[in-house]
Amino acid sequence: MDHVIVVIMENKSYTQVRTQPYMASLIARGSELANYFAITHPSQPNYLILWSGSTQGVTNDVCPPANWVAPGYTTENFGHALEAAGKTWKSYAEDLPEPASTVCSQGLYLRRHCPWTYFANLNKYNERPYSDLAFDIHFQTLPDLAFVIPNNCDNTHNSGCGVSVGDTWLANNVPAMLDAVGPNGCVIVTWDEDDNSSGNHVECVWAGPRIKSNYQETTGYNHYDLGATISTALGITPFAGFGAQTTNLISNIWFEGDLAVPPGSARAVSLSAPAPNPSRGGVSARLWLPAAMPVAARIHDVSGRTVRTITDGTHDGAVDLYWDGLHDDGSPAGPGIYFLTVRAGAQTLERKAVVLR
Repeated sequence: MDHVIVVIMENKSYTQVRTQPYMASLIARGSELANYFAITHPSQPNYLILWSGSTQGVTNDVCPPANWVAPGYTTENFGHALEAAGKTWKSYAEDLPEPASTVCSQGLYLRRHCPWTYFANLNKYNERPYSDLAFDIHFQTLPDLAFVIPNNCDNTHNSGCGVSVGDTWLANNVPAMLDAVGPNGCVIVTWDEDDNSSGNHVECVWAGPRIKSNYQETTGYNHYDLGATISTALGITPFAGFGAQTTNLISNIWFEGDLAVPPGSARAVSLSAPAPNPSRGGVSARLWLPAAMPVAARIHDVSGRTVRTITDGTHDGAVDLYWDGLHDDGSPAGPGIYFLTVRAGAQTLERKAVVLR
């Protein structure tokens, strides 16, 4: 992949956040890992795992960790691994006092949420204030991997800064990230740990042009699996920390192709298979267009009759097609076999969808 942005929120369970308005819309747009778990408590070891595949022996939130000796850890981590591979990374932390700051806390900034600050074998200049993200988006200079750390209110951590505050922050900030990652990028929103109420079951949602939309993955995953998958998606071998664990690559959320290789379909008209399929509700598919062209997308039944018009207009790039299981008049379509037929320019593509009731 070209650009992966990871947004890490704080201390809320899966059920607490997924019904919030923006998170619900992001889940509909992307793929939700419905059985995703953080590893431990408290926060700091989880952040270290996400960055380096290891807790580094840290078990608490003390800053700096008791086993940390300046200038810092030299074990493998995303920063060092990407730099060695000729790739780029940055962190964007809200309220970070200045680039490469080593302050443990200032205002709503906490160093323990920024694990890269504890490592010596990476470019410290890449540790940036959150405001720099808008600059990099505007000038199209996003790195291959970015970690975004909201401050200790916007991330749902502090008292009085609950799930609605975090959801509003996500609604105000994530859309620009989604627009910026391009046709071969994605945004991941997850939580570091739960609030000790649900066995560390936390939300994790992926969204982007190559990620299935309105899809729920029920396989169990955790922070180690996330790190290994990001490594593979960026074209680097999962390094020692992730490789030492029994990790499972998150593989079912992709529309097509090796997750580390841009799909050939991005350069030609193609239509993904609908998902989920079979479905008891709506189904989604993604259309790839190499240039702007007229598109007509419709649902037909087995007799060829039009059930629903999905779109009829000019589109370009990645186009999400969603059928809510209804006829054009709003009445529900019955169980059976349906066909998504898309005419894009001079080409006609068709995919089958099975509806269960």
